[in-house]
Amino acid sequence: METRAVGVYRERAERRRRTRGTGEARGDGWQRTEEDEKLLRLATRYSTLTLHQAAYACWGGRIEAARRRVRLMTEAGLLLRSADVRWARTVLWPTERGARIAGTGLSAPRPPGERLLHRLAVADAGIALEAHGYAVLSEREIHAAEAVPGRPAQLLEALRVPGVPGVPTGARRGETLAVPVGARAVHWPDLVVVEPTPRFPIAVEVELTPKAPAALRTILRAYRQAQRRVLYLATEPVARQLQGGPGPDGTWLDGAVQDAGLRPPGEPRPGTAGYLSVRPFTAVDPAVARRAAQQATRPRGG
Repeated sequence: METRAVGVYRERAERRRRTRGTGEARGDGWQRTEEDEKLLRLATRYSTLTLHQAAYACWGGRIEAARRRVRLMTEAGLLLRSADVRWARTVLWPTERGARIAGTGLSAPRPPGERLLHRLAVADAGIALEAHGYAVLSEREIHAAEAVPGRPAQLLEALRVPGVPGVPTGARRGETLAVPVGARAVHWPDLVVVEPTPRFPIAVEVELTPKAPAALRTILRAYRQAQRRVLYLATEPVARQLQGGPGPDGTWLDGAVQDAGLRPPGEPRPGTAGYLSVRPFTAVDPAVARRAAQQATRPRGG
């Protein structure tokens, strides 16, 4: 026989499923909090989060508090969640209704697919940068802004950014927040962040596995030609591919940044970072950190 408390919970849960209340009306059986609304915004902007990331960003790391609130929002039809990917444990993303309530102007993202690790790694990086005082634009926000003429400049003005070097007057789509690659294409960064001081935009690339050398050189040259600052959050193999390292005999072997002209040849020296910085990728979610480390050490093509 079920206890009275369990029976009351099931009755409330079933009512939420029937009415799909959003937590705004008294009869919904629950009330949406500031933390709930913050989670809806983050999940819509970054498209997918783990339960651990949600707890870190919205509930001070309290996993059980996050679990309870996510369950309420799932039952109310604002979030979807899945535990199908074992290494990621519970992941969540907004429904169309949840995205609309989030008020970001973005539609609901597609459900997570094959690139789940990269999606979660980018979300992890964005959440950590926001926690350190950076204003962050996700790739979804970058695409949405660049689709509207003049919107990227308005967005940067609202963030008190005086201007972006190398951006022409009447810039075409992708030339303000992204960088042109050739005559027609653009390269979209994973994130764009604005430093607390000085107010300056920086493209962020989250790279867990080495790219094909030709593709990497093309991207780096695009940043050089556009005179844009870029921060790579990279695993050890990617950092080595970018910056180079000592060979078997101890002689320094240049990496892609030297080949692309972003740094002078030879071992990086203090004060020579120029437009490009490389930092180790770290994650607030231990599961994402472990998976990224495993991915980085996996043989290419395996």
